[in-house]
Amino acid sequence: MKRISVGILILLLAAIPASAGRRFDARTWRRFQTHDVRTLSRNLDSRVGQLVEVHFTFRGKDIRHLKPNWYEGSIWQPDPQGRKGFSNVRVMISKSDLRAFESLPTDAASGREINVYGKVLWDTDNKFAFVLLIGRNTVVDPAGNANVTW
Repeated sequence: MKRISVGILILLLAAIPASAGRRFDARTWRRFQTHDVRTLSRNLDSRVGQLVEVHFTFRGKDIRHLKPNWYEGSIWQPDPQGRKGFSNVRVMISKSDLRAFESLPTDAASGREINVYGKVLWDTDNKFAFVLLIGRNTVVDPAGNANVTW
């Protein structure tokens, strides 16, 4: 009886990470494309529908409540040569992920690189492209499947 209880407990604990966040099968996970904000901002419209990993250094301070369960923000990156100033990408964050997004640094001088995962989408009402953020941390299992969480 004790073995059965321990076995059930192990199964339940193993299921928790799989249910938390967003899970991607190995084939989908391989389709994620890595970009920095500077590169992605140049041609965001042409990447609609793509799954992306975006590298940046800080988030914008302003967060707007754009739709009932969605918030709009931005992620930024300074130009490494210091010529252009900064590049940014507009992002949408679900209400349930807002607290995690707010915990990201807003200091332009931080210099620490941060990465987030999302999907490039098009807002037909307002006519702009944005990245729908889905998380920041990943756990990839031996089969190549990934779980993305905040």
